[in-house]
Amino acid sequence: MAQQEELQIDRREITGKATKRLRKVGIIPANIFGHKEPSEAVQVDAVSFERLQRSHGARGIIGLRLPGRRAVQTALVRHVQRDPRTGKVIHVDFFRVSMRERLNVKVPLRFVGEAPGVKVEGGVLLHLLDALEIECEAGDIPEYIEVDVSPLTEIDALLHAEDVPLPERFTLITDPKEGVAKVAATRAEIAEEAEEAAAAAPEEQATQGTQETAGE
Repeated sequence: MAQQEELQIDRREITGKATKRLRKVGIIPANIFGHKEPSEAVQVDAVSFERLQRSHGARGIIGLRLPGRRAVQTALVRHVQRDPRTGKVIHVDFFRVSMRERLNVKVPLRFVGEAPGVKVEGGVLLHLLDALEIECEAGDIPEYIEVDVSPLTEIDALLHAEDVPLPERFTLITDPKEGVAKVAATRAEIAEEAEEAAAAAPEEQATQGTQETAGE
């Protein structure tokens, strides 16, 4: 489990189109919802949220600290809305969770090891997925899942989602037969095989013709 990050938030009085004023001064409007509790209008410092995203903390459970409230709310970043022109974050939705609640989440993959199919056979390693969807307790959400590519010993060798070891009490939601990583032939190897096949075709035709003539 990744270390839980904390984020300072404040209550938000400004709503609707007036939130443009907040964004101009580096404040992101946000909402907290979920767990059958009333939605709360809050705001967060844009620099602090960007720092959280750079540290990958926004992928897991975060603690929302609101002035005047002793308890820290545990939540997930459910949705981040960005300006399509500038890419800047313009709104965030936080979803309340309990640490023991089981959730479906997508966890990024980190590929480790060396594939003999690349080093020895001269193939190229393809990453077919960048995340696995799993079910686990909110407090156990990892920062990433490691995928060891060393079993890929030859060209066309393939790792499936079911081949990736998961911690106990984790349930794989992604299709178990979904490809995760593969060693593929390079373009040069494919072209060479095509040339060899093309060269072999006239010889096969000639052999078949000789056999047919002998049969007559």
